Amino acid sequence: MNRLIVLALCLGLCACGDYSTEDLRFLAAVPSRADLRVEVPQDAAASAGASAQVAACPTRAADTWLRAKPESDRLNSAVEFLLGLVDVVRREPPSWRQVDARGWGPFPDGRHPGRELRVTLLRQYPAGPEAPPTFAYAFDARVSGGGAWTTVLAGSFEGASASLGKGTLGLDFDALWTLGMADAGTPRGRMGVEYDRSAEPVRIGLLLDQDGFGLAQFGYRFEGYADRSGTFTYAFRNAQGDLLVATASFDAAAAGRAAVGFRTVAGVTGGFRECWDPAACLVYVDDPAAFSCGGAWPCSLGDVSACPAVPSPPF
Repeated sequence: MNRLIVLALCLGLCACGDYSTEDLRFLAAVPSRADLRVEVPQDAAASAGASAQVAACPTRAADTWLRAKPESDRLNSAVEFLLGLVDVVRREPPSWRQVDARGWGPFPDGRHPGRELRVTLLRQYPAGPEAPPTFAYAFDARVSGGGAWTTVLAGSFEGASASLGKGTLGLDFDALWTLGMADAGTPRGRMGVEYDRSAEPVRIGLLLDQDGFGLAQFGYRFEGYADRSGTFTYAFRNAQGDLLVATASFDAAAAGRAAVGFRTVAGVTGGFRECWDPAACLVYVDDPAAFSCGGAWPCSLGDVSACPAVPSPPF
């Protein structure tokens, strides 16, 4: 397996160039976009190519579920931002090498004149040399020409490769702002990512401690299976500014069920449950407060027996 991982990285890095086999083992610990991608099905209208299908639901469209795909797209954009920083180690071979360490830089930040970066990647064998290694890495920045380094991104990893192991990453947006390295759309606060690809289901968690990337402050979680079923916990605000938090489980055909909590702008809290078919039409709703249909009673419909079997059912 290690040989296959190294070969795949070798092919992806221009026939290895100045990367040694050991360099590639270090790079295998750094996640790629595919490793951290949240895979939520397209909504029924998009996947079927017929928006009228949802509009013609015999009951109502599963509006909460139809928000899952846009929210997952925003999560993937946030990960793209993070990995745009990480990719620097794939563009150039290490500047220095030790037996269990690699380093890049210092080098100028091409997008932010007057700033420079360095990257350090360390390997350890806490369970012995025959066991899988652990890795820790840090991306530091400073004003060019000297001064203290500030860590803007740090991560850890355990396993043979990011595609088959587990790890964490943390990005400090406030540090980017302090260093004058923030771009248009860079949020404030911090973002943390936790992932585990060592077994099925794949698990990915992303925490934003402030709003950013069009996402609400929240701890988002995703579990995905090989058959494309899964569970997604996400938050969003509706047109009235109310906050909704949903845990939606879906099968391979995109039918599913969700438990949803809400807090209105006036501070009223509550919740409801619902299920939908592959066309994103509701087949069951338990909403005694009629929140999901704007206060129009009766809001609840169907029987729970109509709900599909899904992984990790939220109710």
